[in-house]
Amino acid sequence: MKKSLSPFVVLLPLCLFTACLESGDDDSVDLISPEISPVAGTQDIMPGHFIEVSADVKSVPLAFQVADGTGISEILLEAHSGFDGHTHGRKTNGDFVLFGYYHVITADELEDPRFFESDATDDLTIYLDERNTLIPDEALILAGPYHFSIKATDTEGNETSYADNSTYHTTLYIQREYAPLINVNAIDKTVGTVEGSVSRNADHEFSSDIVFLWVYISRPNASNPAQEGEVLREWVWGESNWPHQFRDDTGTGLADPQNIDLSELLAGEEAVRQMDDTELLTVWAEDANGNISVRSF
Repeated sequence: MKKSLSPFVVLLPLCLFTACLESGDDDSVDLISPEISPVAGTQDIMPGHFIEVSADVKSVPLAFQVADGTGISEILLEAHSGFDGHTHGRKTNGDFVLFGYYHVITADELEDPRFFESDATDDLTIYLDERNTLIPDEALILAGPYHFSIKATDTEGNETSYADNSTYHTTLYIQREYAPLINVNAIDKTVGTVEGSVSRNADHEFSSDIVFLWVYISRPNASNPAQEGEVLREWVWGESNWPHQFRDDTGTGLADPQNIDLSELLAGEEAVRQMDDTELLTVWAEDANGNISVRSF
């Protein structure tokens, strides 16, 4: 014999569920992620956007603060290769290694669970030498662009995000003496010429021939300085070691892999003549070992 359920029994769970919703206090639910900002009295978080770390620099200081009304659970500091966009697909070989940095600050390390401010201690410095445990002894860091980020999570599980820029992220251009040397003396907009050169440092035993050159003109994104901006015109020569999702990997061959005259490559370019004061010309040069030098002018 088939029994039917009472309508009251069916409706009871629904009523209980509705009552729970009505009795809940929406204001008590924390859905806000921690706020990452510059240290009080300063304008920018360090390291800043697209900074060029010169060849003789062995460390990069960090300066930032994190605040959350309900309490900070974790702060993650991390850097990784940005050579190939975000594919990270190539392995290194020989004497060179990709730079990496990883540091976690947990709640039990905080004096105030709702606020953290960096104080330039040794633990909060990005080391580029043997003091960095991710770099093997005697290894050479591949010069090039590295992505750096500061992420935070609160005690309610709310995380900062790349989507809304609540995670701080930027790019560091680590330069090294064995990487290609980029020199730009002038940008002549009257004739559309870039006076300068890209060359191999023949005086360094770990330098190698230039295999790829990427030059582009871009307009920075004023509303989002962490982004590279809009590429207005670009040129590619040679073949890259690092397949990249945002540009071609091969172009016209380089006549001289050790000394490149930019004025010959970019003679009479209309895009150079049309550059305004808000636009940047960036030179990206790569050698046979995979080192990348990036300079913007």
